[in-house]
Amino acid sequence: MLSIVSAISVNLIIGANPAPHSGTTPAARPVAGIAATAARYLGTRYRLGGVKPGAFDCSGFMRYVFARHGVALPRTAREQATVGHRVIVGLDSLRVGDLLFFRTPRGRASHVAMYAGDGRIIHASSGSHRIRYDDLASARGRWFVEHLSSVRRVLDSTGPDGQDTVATSSRSEVDLLRSLMRAGE
Repeated sequence: MLSIVSAISVNLIIGANPAPHSGTTPAARPVAGIAATAARYLGTRYRLGGVKPGAFDCSGFMRYVFARHGVALPRTAREQATVGHRVIVGLDSLRVGDLLFFRTPRGRASHVAMYAGDGRIIHASSGSHRIRYDDLASARGRWFVEHLSSVRRVLDSTGPDGQDTVATSSRSEVDLLRSLMRAGE
């Protein structure tokens, strides 16, 4: 059962619906390709301490993907939770490339994933032992919503005209969120 806070978090997280980005400025280029780079490693096995394409842990995967786009991240999720700037989760606030941190019994920022757009994250999952997407509106995704501890933005996600690349939520996403909220009551 979802708590009110969790239902609101689902509403706010899934409400972010990034629009495709066609900018060519150097600062915007990483945002356009970061999700594609991460997707190349879908199915790669999980291994605690893994930092190379043969096997990754969550922070090793983020560090590797971001490095391919010229962004240096620290090694651990806890350290990564201090880079970039904090994002207040709200309607339309998440962008492709944002780092989402989750609390586990090991600590407040002990798991990291990247927002991939359309209400999904991509991460190295110790539970499924591989790199995978998780839909935040799914039953499995509820765990992530309920354990979200912070969001950090390390990439510039503005287009060449300086405009934000995030679009507003679609009607179907809003309807889905309302049904999730009702289910959690």
